[in-house]
Amino acid sequence: MSLKPTNNPSRWQFLALLLTSASVLVGVASTPVETRVLAVLVWGTDEAKPTGKNLKEVDTKLRDRLANVFKWKNYFEVNRQSTSLAASAKVQCLKLSDDCSVEVKLLPENVAEVKLMGKGKPIVTRRHSLAKTDALVLAGDDKNKTAWFVVLNFN
Repeated sequence: MSLKPTNNPSRWQFLALLLTSASVLVGVASTPVETRVLAVLVWGTDEAKPTGKNLKEVDTKLRDRLANVFKWKNYFEVNRQSTSLAASAKVQCLKLSDDCSVEVKLLPENVAEVKLMGKGKPIVTRRHSLAKTDALVLAGDDKNKTAWFVVLNFN
């Protein structure tokens, strides 16, 4: 096939359509159709588990990961929520407590945008590549020399 200009526009229209179709297919391939997200609210403390609280110790893998970076002896799961994110959907909100929620949205190029909300106000916004296998961890101080963590896993 010769690519030199001719008076036959159909050949150029076909080539333009072919290139446009290829770029659309590449864009679709780089963004997942659906992604699962699991958000876990964790409380870190040096104290023992409070009596009467509905808390459980986090699993060993998560505990080791947090303990390698942070100073607390004990990590308790406060709540967990999960949802499916569709590439074409709007923001999904996961409420983890009365004061804490996360808003998650899939962006092009295989990226999730996460907005951490505290008492209804945005605290921090992060973008996380879904190509990474590690979890996204957001953290902050709490009262009485304790801390909270929001751990997000995507798959």
